[in-house]
Amino acid sequence: MSMVGPAFFRMADVIRITALSRATLYRRIAEGKFPPPIHLGGRACGWTPAALQAWIDDPEGYSTTITPSLRIADRY
Repeated sequence: MSMVGPAFFRMADVIRITALSRATLYRRIAEGKFPPPIHLGGRACGWTPAALQAWIDDPEGYSTTITPSLRIADRY
């Protein structure tokens, strides 16, 4: 019988799995060196198992492409 894992890992889970602090996680997300969370609604966010596994497989080489968001004035 196979065990089904969670669809999303919450912050407490990610801290436990990665052994990184909350501040370090947010800093690495800002630098593109850790997968960004997915907003689940309200104040909830989480990470997919695949996103975490990509980082776990190569934490030093992990990189995301961050697209700078357009300013509202640039959209019109």
